[in-house]
Amino acid sequence: MAISNANAAKINKMNRASQNVNLGTIIQGVQTGSATLNGFIRASGSKPVSLTDTDGSAVTIATGLTGLKGQLVQATSSSGSVILTGSVVNSGSNLTVYCGSAVYAGDAVHWMVW
Repeated sequence: MAISNANAAKINKMNRASQNVNLGTIIQGVQTGSATLNGFIRASGSKPVSLTDTDGSAVTIATGLTGLKGQLVQATSSSGSVILTGSVVNSGSNLTVYCGSAVYAGDAVHWMVW
């Protein structure tokens, strides 16, 4: 189901992380095949959760880049279930992911930044 122009405009305005990249317009373009994310994504990866990450349920990801404008993050358990992500702090080069529920060694945090 494609999103309407009105909803694309609302998505563009709703998230501070997406304000400089017009996320709603990008999603709309990807749905219709007129755009890809390749021109916007600067890096992506998956970080396995270690025992040190489980203390406080926060996972820090060093992206190796500077000047990050936004991110998409999803944490999954070792069984593949989605873990609730409470918040993400973008320092401009690192992402600190605070999970809304406990994370365990063997879980993973998947990310992409622009």
